[in-house]
Amino acid sequence: MKNLYDIVVIGSGPGGYISAIRASQLGLRTAIIEKYQELGGTCLNVGCIPSKSLLDSSKYFSLAKNSYSSHGIFFEKLFFDFGKMMDRKNEIVRNINSGIKYLMKKNKIDLYQGIGSFKTKNILSVIDKISFQKKNEIQFKYCIISTGSKPLCLSHSNFDIENRIISSTDAINLKEIPKKLIIIGGGIIGLELGSIFNRLGSKVVIIETMDQIISNMDDSLSKEMRKILEKSSIQIETSLSVSNIFKENHEKISVIAKHHHNGKKVKFIGNYCLLSIGRKPYTKNLGLENINIKINEKGFILVNNDLQTSIDNIYAIGDVVGGKMLAHKAEEEGLYVVEHIVGQKPNKLNYDLMPSIIYTYPEVASVGQSENEIKKNKIEYNVGIFPMKILGRARASGCTDGFLKMISHKKTDDILGVHIIGDHAADMIMEASVAMEFRSSSEDIFRICHPHPTFSESFKEAAQLNFDRRSIHT
Repeated sequence: MKNLYDIVVIGSGPGGYISAIRASQLGLRTAIIEKYQELGGTCLNVGCIPSKSLLDSSKYFSLAKNSYSSHGIFFEKLFFDFGKMMDRKNEIVRNINSGIKYLMKKNKIDLYQGIGSFKTKNILSVIDKISFQKKNEIQFKYCIISTGSKPLCLSHSNFDIENRIISSTDAINLKEIPKKLIIIGGGIIGLELGSIFNRLGSKVVIIETMDQIISNMDDSLSKEMRKILEKSSIQIETSLSVSNIFKENHEKISVIAKHHHNGKKVKFIGNYCLLSIGRKPYTKNLGLENINIKINEKGFILVNNDLQTSIDNIYAIGDVVGGKMLAHKAEEEGLYVVEHIVGQKPNKLNYDLMPSIIYTYPEVASVGQSENEIKKNKIEYNVGIFPMKILGRARASGCTDGFLKMISHKKTDDILGVHIIGDHAADMIMEASVAMEFRSSSEDIFRICHPHPTFSESFKEAAQLNFDRRSIHT
């Protein structure tokens, strides 16, 4: 058969295109199937990259408005051009799109545009996404499903930009700044998008069904982040269930919610309502039923420890298999699968050491176990919390919010978890990941010389609090 490949990857997001490149590097004839015109998946086109672009643009405006005067920097007339911010965001995405296309050509990976649908366990049909006519047929030895996820919607409300109920994809493509934005969901996406529009002048209300925001992270991060967001005038309402969303008029939308504790109903009125309540696996039109690939009750593809589906030559990675929905998780899984297929001994996938990050200002970063998880596991532990405001670097930069929290085993002193709120937290968390990967103790960290003045000194100070119950500067 002409179109015979060693590996075919369905989906060109971070997990998919990296899988394809690694397969080609290892000498396998490789193809990738992508239904959209542009490569890169959700992360590049409507997720990580565009949102971080807007987060940076809005941060600079907010700092200029609220902080630059303390540096002796003044403006006669400060304003922002939202269209220009969007143009910059789109240009960044286009450049990276081009880079991925170049990598496909460089690595001699064949690209098929369309929907990949299983005909048999060794044959995929490539279907045109508009006409749904079959364009090609591909035969393969192995296949990797990396089709990602899409935003979840409430059972009683559908996404509708005209009715002003929007997804995260819609939010980063708005043509205007909402006067008032209601966000349902106080997770990572809700906090990041809320921060963008709050900085640009929107009144933002975040409604969360749990009793705290970012409830999947350490409690201390949740409490501190709430204080920081509320200080910037973001309204946060927790322990509420949304029962209805409806349009008041051509420019206003109402959200009806009920308090868990007393059953009292409350009404919020805004210009747009952003649903950021999570994501669901995208398996539509894959034809999984044709070859009996098993999925769970939530639609995630079931895999074993080697990410192998119920069909032995077909693997699945990234959001479509559940767990942490992170681009870097998908990347690691993609590399693991390809190296496993060719018989190499791939890196062990340690999901506990895959950091989670929120790109607010200041940033939030976490790796390892939370304090609640450690308590549930009945592990004796020490904890050291070092406030950022004590650092000379934090004071010089003007970002003194937050802390670094390190938790270590009471008997062995092994580091069990690190949780940070602070400027550059996204980069600092890697010191924690490396330390935990190599089973470092908190004493090991304290004994290492950290440069001054830097934010990383907080890591050293928290480590000393763990093993010595004191730090130099507290």
